[in-house]
Amino acid sequence: MRFVHISDLHLGKTFPASRYGPLAQRRRRELTETFSRLVDYVNENQVDFILCSGDLLNSEELRVEELRNINAIIDRLERAVLVAICGNHDPLTENSAFRKIQWSPHFYLAPPGVGRVALSSYKTIITYHSWNTKELAAPPDQLLHIAAQPNSGNYQILMLHADALDPNSAYLPIDPKALADKGFDYVALGHIHKPTELAPNIRYPGSLEPLDFGEMGPHGFLLVEMEGQRRRCQFIPFAMSEYRSLSIETAPQDSELAITKRITAAILRRNPQHIYAVELTGTHPDGAGWDLGRIEEELWEQSTFCSITDNTRPAYQLDALYRENRGNLLGDFIESFGTNPASKLERRALELGIDALKNHAAPRQREASVTTNPQDTPAKEGKPW
Repeated sequence: MRFVHISDLHLGKTFPASRYGPLAQRRRRELTETFSRLVDYVNENQVDFILCSGDLLNSEELRVEELRNINAIIDRLERAVLVAICGNHDPLTENSAFRKIQWSPHFYLAPPGVGRVALSSYKTIITYHSWNTKELAAPPDQLLHIAAQPNSGNYQILMLHADALDPNSAYLPIDPKALADKGFDYVALGHIHKPTELAPNIRYPGSLEPLDFGEMGPHGFLLVEMEGQRRRCQFIPFAMSEYRSLSIETAPQDSELAITKRITAAILRRNPQHIYAVELTGTHPDGAGWDLGRIEEELWEQSTFCSITDNTRPAYQLDALYRENRGNLLGDFIESFGTNPASKLERRALELGIDALKNHAAPRQREASVTTNPQDTPAKEGKPW
């Protein structure tokens, strides 16, 4: 028996144009395109069923036409069925997007709460918890006492959309050690967007496509095979795009055009399909900088997307800066190092100190006020914080 374990697809998610520019719509389409490719994979590899551990949809706000497109993809499944639980982003509330259309017979959505569904053709019983609220600070009692059915002759799978990494989470915190004692052959978790293995049979597949810059590295799904006592779980990278980091060295003489070309060349050498968090390192001219928004816009126009962080430092002309400040605190500080520091560490310490002293704000002087007779103005009651 073989199945695919996915979670956190967030189909219909809107990416902010303020951060993604004209590529926001492309990224939104890629989520659905990857789901479509997954159905093709399941058909071509004769996978028995798909488990989605919550957040198949991003919210209740999806348009009916978007839902019909997603349903048409599910309806292309040839032999497999998609079994899904609701998560905190797609709980089965009165306004749930799941209630807006009639879904394919290849799709089974678990009702809210704790329950079981049997896939008799594969001798499999799935125990689950499905959401009907957007937050759940503690496991319901019924969930605390669930366990695999002993000696049933079936494979026992548990599906949860829960947080096993933060005991103070508002999204169903669970104890991974307690999960291991429940006796299930496999625990299919959702909610954490990075692929995470808590035990060989307790896993998060991560989001099928990465959804933000905090989700670096490969994303995809888990292919799980069970035969008798044998268990095999394989992570399959499948995302169209990855979020990757990139460091670009700058110099004071660099123009914005030169930096844009350097970033473009570096991305082309790697893979322009991916999404890059670019860190500018090195130096910039003292008292000047670059317009990062303009550089990003230039890259967007080339269909290359990245987010830029400027961690450059000023290229101080120490001799001139010392002459201008001889006799004051800044000049004395520079003199204590000498105008030619012996090491990179000393140079960096000097630069940080200069930054702090140059940016140190002078204390504000109180504005003069007109004194009035205390009897002329009623006292105001003080309010504590």
